[in-house]
Amino acid sequence: MIKYPYSKPEVTKSDILEVKKVLEGGYLSQGEKIKEFEFELSKTFKSQNIIVCNSGTAALHLIYMALGLGPKTGLLTSPITFLATANAAKMCNAPVIFADVDPKSGLLTAESIEHALKTSKFKIKVITLVHLGGKLCDLESISEVAKKYNCLIVEDASHAPGAVYCNKKYKKSKIGSNSYSIASIFSFNAIKHIAMGEGGCVATNDNNIANKIRSLRSHGMLINKEKFLYKQVENAPWYYEMHNLGWNYRADEITCTLGLNQLKRLQKGIIKRKRLVNYYLSELKDMDSIILPAYAKSIDKSVWHLYPILINFKKTGISRSKMMELLLKSGIQTQVHYIPLFLQPYYREKNISFYKGAMSYYESTLSLPLYVQLTKKDIIFISSKIKSIILNV
Repeated sequence: MIKYPYSKPEVTKSDILEVKKVLEGGYLSQGEKIKEFEFELSKTFKSQNIIVCNSGTAALHLIYMALGLGPKTGLLTSPITFLATANAAKMCNAPVIFADVDPKSGLLTAESIEHALKTSKFKIKVITLVHLGGKLCDLESISEVAKKYNCLIVEDASHAPGAVYCNKKYKKSKIGSNSYSIASIFSFNAIKHIAMGEGGCVATNDNNIANKIRSLRSHGMLINKEKFLYKQVENAPWYYEMHNLGWNYRADEITCTLGLNQLKRLQKGIIKRKRLVNYYLSELKDMDSIILPAYAKSIDKSVWHLYPILINFKKTGISRSKMMELLLKSGIQTQVHYIPLFLQPYYREKNISFYKGAMSYYESTLSLPLYVQLTKKDIIFISSKIKSIILNV
C-alpha cells in the first residue's frame, strides 16, 4: 500500500462546493468561469494575455503553431523534460534538437544552448526552456544567446506557477510575465500546484499571438466581424468563418472552476512546499552520497513542484531500482524525472556523448514525495527510511 505517493492533489471541501455549483447551474462549457479564470491568472502571472486550454500539451502546440514552427523552422529544448515539450513541435512537423543540461540542476544553460545552436543542421526559431521541478533557468544569460541567434524563447513553466526570477541586478520578474520570452505555458494537471485535473494555459504579452491562439483553440473559428472575408453576410448573427485549421482545445467550466478555486491557494501552497523542503534538507544534509538540490548554486528560488535529489548509487552500493523497491515496501513512492528524450525510440540518437550532463543527472536523480498534505513527521519518516537503506547496504 502506498502511504506516501511522490505527489498528489489537494482537493478541499471548498473546491467540491464550487464545482457542485457549476454542475447545478447547468452551464458546463464556454461560460463565464473560463473568462474569470483567465482574468485571475493574468493578474497572478502579470501577463497581458492568458489563454486557458484543456492541457499543457495543448498550450505548447498552440504557441508553437502561433509562432510558425514547421518543417523549415525548428525547436531546441531540454532532453530532461516530459515528452510533450518536444512532441508538440513534432505535431507542427518541426524538427527538434536537444541541448545538454547542468548535471546538478538538470536545467539548460546559456553555454549548452549556444553549443547546440552552433552545431544544428537546421534553422532554430524557438528555444523552449524547462523550469524543471520548479527550479528556474537563468533567463537573463539565455536570452542574450537567443538574441544573438535570432531565436524566440518560450518558457515551459508547467512546474513553476508563482515563481519569481531575479536577474544579476536583483530585478525580479514573475514567471509568466515574459520579461525574457515571447510566451510561457503552464500545466494544471492533477498533481500540479494549480490542479484542474487536466488543463493548462498560454501567457503572452503579444496581442497578435494571443488572438491567433484563441482562434486555433476553437477549431480556427472567427466570430469577429472585422476579420470576415465575406462581408455580405456580416450581419447574420449565426455566422462565423474558419480561415485556418484549428483544434478543440477548449477547457470546460467545471475544470476552470476547480482551477480558479485552487489558484486562491497557490502562494499558501508554495510556502508549505518550501517548509517541507527545509525539513528534507535538515534530515538528509549529512549524507555524503546525496546531493540536495537547494545547495546547487545554479538554482534560483524554486517553487518545488518536485523534490529531486541526486544519489551516487555506485557509492551507496545499491541500484536505484532496488532503492525504489525497498522504499515502496515502506509505503513510500518515488519517481524519476525524466528519462532523457534522446533515449526514447522516437527521438533516439546514436551518439549520446553530447549529453554528458543529462546522462549524469538522469542516472542519479530520484524524486521524493512532495505535496502540501505532508507533515514534518512524514518527512522525518521518509528521510529515515532513505538513510537506513543507504547505511545498511
